[in-house]
Amino acid sequence: MAKPDPISTSPLAMQAYQVIKQLEPMVGTVEAQAWMLRGNELLAGITPVQAIKEERLPDVQRAARAVAMEKGNFRP
Repeated sequence: MAKPDPISTSPLAMQAYQVIKQLEPMVGTVEAQAWMLRGNELLAGITPVQAIKEERLPDVQRAARAVAMEKGNFRP
């Protein structure tokens, strides 16, 4: 029997996926994924992925909402 993939079953991976899905309609898939890997000034210069690993999902979600605001999408 095959072992489950630890990446796809990780709660942290699911959190990252949800943030990407939130960003995709505004910036596209490629840019949403790239955003997760770039240092972010709203996260003290670390990447959203690192912030999720540090259990700072609310901070990542706020940074993603800032992207929405920059794109003119003001949904809460």
